[in-house]
Amino acid sequence: INAGSTALTHSITGLKNGTAYTFSIQATNDSGIGPTSSPSNRVTPIDIPGIPVNVTATAGNAQATVSFSAPDPDEGSIITGYTVTSSPSGGTDSNAGSAVLTHTITSLKNGTAYTFSVKATKSAGTGPASTPSNPVTPIGVPGAPFNVTATTGRYSQALVSFFSPEIVDGSTITGYTVTSNPSGGKDVNAGSTELTHIIVGLVNGTVYTFSVQAENIAGTGPASSPSNSMTPAHPEKNNRPSNGR
Repeated sequence: INAGSTALTHSITGLKNGTAYTFSIQATNDSGIGPTSSPSNRVTPIDIPGIPVNVTATAGNAQATVSFSAPDPDEGSIITGYTVTSSPSGGTDSNAGSAVLTHTITSLKNGTAYTFSVKATKSAGTGPASTPSNPVTPIGVPGAPFNVTATTGRYSQALVSFFSPEIVDGSTITGYTVTSNPSGGKDVNAGSTELTHIIVGLVNGTVYTFSVQAENIAGTGPASSPSNSMTPAHPEKNNRPSNGR
């Protein structure tokens, strides 16, 4: 595009990306055009990459998996890597700069909805961002219930009451299960969201404690601290007169 000028640097357009070229030069004065120079070094024009497509996200616990397809080929240099960005910000692409087509994004906040966009990079630079992915909301298992209290119920039973976890990690609790120690007790309310459960099948005269776990769609959370200890006893024995009659 600088043909005929006296500038010592010229720009050559209309080249095809991915094709190797050399260049020669001729000088002109009033007497005419001089001989052609020796060819230049060989160069291959390239462009920044195009836009990744088919970006799909799947939620995990405080993370997401983002898969996508490579941009349409442009006959230039190969793509050296991809980087995924979260919206809202805060996610960390643990595969940033790699050329794999599935990246894991960590450091997300459970209960917050995210979308993700992808950029491709090669030696010419970084291309434009993709269209955002589908929105996903990371979730984790709930925290431990607390203030677990056990009282004696009817024959061979206990009543176990507790408070819901302070941390639900992005999803509604779907149920609780109470476990006896020693084992053998059966939670007749297992899987319900009631905050008082009846435990049956206990052995009278045995000392028990109880722990509680909460569940959501991500799975089962950690067990609570044990309850106070209690000992089930037959009501008739508790009400028997002191003189034995």
